[in-house]
Amino acid sequence: RSTVAEGLGLAHITYPNMKLSVRVTELERDETHESGSTILDELSVSMKQKQVYWIMLPMCDSVDDVKEYINMINYIDPSWLTQHGGLQIICETPLGLKNLQDILGNHKEIKGVIAGGGDYFRFAQCENNLLLPQFRWDVLNACLCHGVVPIDTPPLAVGLECGLAERHFQSAHDSGFRSGVLLHPLQTKIANNIFSPCPDKVEEYKEEIYPWLEKRQTGYKLNSGNDFVGPPHMKQKHWYLKHHDNIRGKATTHIESVDDTVLSRVPVLLSKAKSMNGGFEGGEDTNATEFLNTLVMISLSTTCHPRHNDLIANLGFSNVKVSPNKSYRDARYVSSQIIGRRLTSSGYVIVTTKVQILDESHQTLCELERRLVERKLEFDEYDNADEGMYSHLSEDLKNHKRMTVQRVKYMIDQSTLIESKSIKSVSTGIHYQYCDLLHLDAPLHHVEEPTVPSTLHLSHHALDDCENLSFKNITFHAPMKSGVEYIATTYVVRDMEVEEDDDSTWHLSVLRDGGGKIFSSALFQASV
Repeated sequence: RSTVAEGLGLAHITYPNMKLSVRVTELERDETHESGSTILDELSVSMKQKQVYWIMLPMCDSVDDVKEYINMINYIDPSWLTQHGGLQIICETPLGLKNLQDILGNHKEIKGVIAGGGDYFRFAQCENNLLLPQFRWDVLNACLCHGVVPIDTPPLAVGLECGLAERHFQSAHDSGFRSGVLLHPLQTKIANNIFSPCPDKVEEYKEEIYPWLEKRQTGYKLNSGNDFVGPPHMKQKHWYLKHHDNIRGKATTHIESVDDTVLSRVPVLLSKAKSMNGGFEGGEDTNATEFLNTLVMISLSTTCHPRHNDLIANLGFSNVKVSPNKSYRDARYVSSQIIGRRLTSSGYVIVTTKVQILDESHQTLCELERRLVERKLEFDEYDNADEGMYSHLSEDLKNHKRMTVQRVKYMIDQSTLIESKSIKSVSTGIHYQYCDLLHLDAPLHHVEEPTVPSTLHLSHHALDDCENLSFKNITFHAPMKSGVEYIATTYVVRDMEVEEDDDSTWHLSVLRDGGGKIFSSALFQASV
């Protein structure tokens, strides 16, 4: 319908980078025209938007109805359902409910089923609260049989003050649903609180599950009177913990507002760090160099990391692009989305995240990819942790290779030195001020010899005078410590493997100690 394009535009503004589901027109209401039909138009617009991951199909009575939609999707893009998205169907007719098992058995493209209570009870001509438990069970059981996500029917009233919305979501949760459809944004907080694992329960279940997993004891708890220990409820608690960690570890999007204090203080601390080595000076009113502007953008990207206390190391950043003539002072939001996870041989997880800094109108000021090493969550079911990359990512990002020390040394041998400068790393005072300001609570920043945070580390590279600055790759090879002497060198790269991608001149900045050990490298384009 004509509102799909408008709705996608509003969704991009209101929920930038969030995964979207688009409901298309019912088959019986489809209208054909010279170049196609209403549904084809809606599908075409939706499938061109990379943030759209699901197409929501209404009023599907049979296997053939779903097949008709799939044929239209494959006509537009045969790879979309196999490489990018999936289907959600709304079970909202008596025939649809009767045939739901067959529909799910014949169409593996369906990833979720929405219990469409409003229309179903319209057909049944009854009060929705009378048949709702049975309706939910039929949908839930079919989904359980086929490994499909059940999604509860929305409350048709806002129901905040009277408690209707809370009762509705709670009854859905108690019925076995772990998600639901909302028709009003004010219901979001209530739904999230109810459907998300309870932190108090998580801690309680952890205390109970470890002894049971170790000994697998089954029977009545000694002196408890009636507490039975063992399957099935201990397995249910185990599932609850795995569900909690899967939510925390899955590919998800976070959007946070930029704190005004952070925005004003970060450039001051970065300027102080640089001024120790003759770099840019000043306070809040300093005219930012391109390097300082980029550093502040990168520092803001580190604030949108909900699991910072699980951080082991920051491997670096890549494809750092600051929009022309855009200043960090306009930053209002930080959006981050996990785009890949890979388990290492040591049991840690390398997490690749796409981060965007947005202005008040949700326009992109800066975007980059960030790679962190994190602890694997205790009950994360992704034993291989390899979720892969989303299909819309560039081949360059999919095939990212870490800039190893050997690779850096090879590039140095093929390059021309244009600057070498002795510098001293930031003081512990500035280090701790920076960590406190950005709430960097990872243990590596707070040990006896703390590791300098990534952006402070990067600020020690001698790039103050660069213009038209664009980083291709920033890699941290070793942890920087406070108050240590380093040497910052800059080269013009003559490596043809790099230059063949672009006609512009590439530069390499390397930070090392007096013994020649490389601590970080930055491959960039700029006018030096």
